[in-house]
Amino acid sequence: MSAVIYESPKIGIIGLGHFGKALAEGILSHTYSHLLGFNRSPVELSPTLAKGLDLRTDIKDVMAECQIILLAVRPQNMGQVLTDLKDYEGLVISFAAGLPLDYYTSRLPYTTVVRAMTNLGVAYGKGMTVWVGAENMDAQIRWMTQSVFSDLGNVIELDLEDENQIDTVTALSGSGIAYLAQVFDTMKTVGVNHGMTESNAEKVVLQTVSSVLALFHNTELSLDEIVAGVASKGGTTEAGLKTMDEKGLKTALTQGLEDTISKCNSLSRL
Repeated sequence: MSAVIYESPKIGIIGLGHFGKALAEGILSHTYSHLLGFNRSPVELSPTLAKGLDLRTDIKDVMAECQIILLAVRPQNMGQVLTDLKDYEGLVISFAAGLPLDYYTSRLPYTTVVRAMTNLGVAYGKGMTVWVGAENMDAQIRWMTQSVFSDLGNVIELDLEDENQIDTVTALSGSGIAYLAQVFDTMKTVGVNHGMTESNAEKVVLQTVSSVLALFHNTELSLDEIVAGVASKGGTTEAGLKTMDEKGLKTALTQGLEDTISKCNSLSRL
């Protein structure tokens, strides 16, 4: 059965942990001014969320009132949520890592399901969302899904045959926020160890990140060409890159990303 989506659908969010709150912040700021929410345990809301998020104590309220439900719960907790939603007839968008579309469709027979992955940037309209839906997905629902994600940042729709790429996006985008922040924090720590104040070191590192993005977006240079352009022969950058290569920076980062993807694959067997 296809979901029925109204011109101004009401959206509900199930799961209000760190990511669920970020998702709600983004939707309230860039898409809708009112949301319904449900969390199994008590949750504290920021003033912004408390104003725009109608927190319910019964998941059935969200099912009854919302045409779109966003699932921001852990994969390990998804089974119970889907049991509660088994008779729901709207659109469900899940952001859980690892769980494939057929995991949902076999449990939600009356629901249109979208599988997506994004990152915490959605809170500020700067997310990177990749999503996939069934091939026979209704055109109106497809448009609505794309529209909601577009308001939250950049978006890519995958063909169903490329669904496994969402696991890769989990590593590059969802978890990638933490991996890049770890690199930036390490750089900041080096600055502090050499006498800089924490605030100055942090400012230098984060502005350098902005500089990399500015170079990429305003020139035709690829990322590896930017590296080569900065690393002049016999210079300071070349010396640093040589040591990083010898110490295994690329190897460690690559393996960390591969392990993230492998973890997604293991979650698909829940």
